[in-house]
Amino acid sequence: MNDTKYNMYVRKLISHVAKKPEYWHLAHQCEELLDESCYASLSESLKKLDVGIPFEYIVGWTEFYKYRFQVTANVLIPREESEILVEQSIINLSNSTKHNLKVLELGVGSGAIISSILLSTSKSISAMATDCCPAALLTAKNNSIRLGVNITFKQGDWWDALNSNEDGPFDLIITNPPYVGTKKLNERDTLSGFEPSISLYGKEPTKSGTNDAMKIIRGASDWIEDDGKLLIEHGFNQRKILSDFAISEGFCVLEQIDDLSGLPRVLMLGK
Repeated sequence: MNDTKYNMYVRKLISHVAKKPEYWHLAHQCEELLDESCYASLSESLKKLDVGIPFEYIVGWTEFYKYRFQVTANVLIPREESEILVEQSIINLSNSTKHNLKVLELGVGSGAIISSILLSTSKSISAMATDCCPAALLTAKNNSIRLGVNITFKQGDWWDALNSNEDGPFDLIITNPPYVGTKKLNERDTLSGFEPSISLYGKEPTKSGTNDAMKIIRGASDWIEDDGKLLIEHGFNQRKILSDFAISEGFCVLEQIDDLSGLPRVLMLGK
């Protein structure tokens, strides 16, 4: 972490332990904290920051797509790149002429993506989300309750979490699966070492990091409406292999979307 970012986090921690707005410290740089417990809390937080624990885990929340979400050590910290999934979902839902649309997120984590979608559209939506981790589902549920969005949560590995007699098919399926490969081509992605390994590498890590994405694509045809779409986030070097695989599984690649850095990031698939 560079000095500029570190100093920014220190200032934010001061506001956090003082239970003040985020930029309170700017106008109160010479002001003492309330009591010794605040200084003790700040000292403990700085120790965590010094050993590399992400700021978001220290304070217990993060900002994502205009909203604040609780994050714990059991969930991946939502990245700005994943906001593409939210934006593309909103566009697709807004353009649909259907009523009572069904939306599914596979691997919900903190719930930031699907909750942001529901908060940002006026469409009538029946939302469902899955995760293999009970603790992650609890975090996502807590966020949904606090933000006032209605989501049905199910535990299980990808499609195994769903009941074919009751769930689906879905008009829109979104997912940000684990896609970090064990063979890194470069260091574009900075990983803290404190985020859950399963969220980064999956249960069965591979050199390419495409294992979970391929599992999702392989089973998607049974769960998606004929005019439905699958939005899947992927690594910057995985676009071609996943596009070719999706075509081999009978899908059409409707759109290939880059992130703000110009790197390949999301595939939109349809039947």
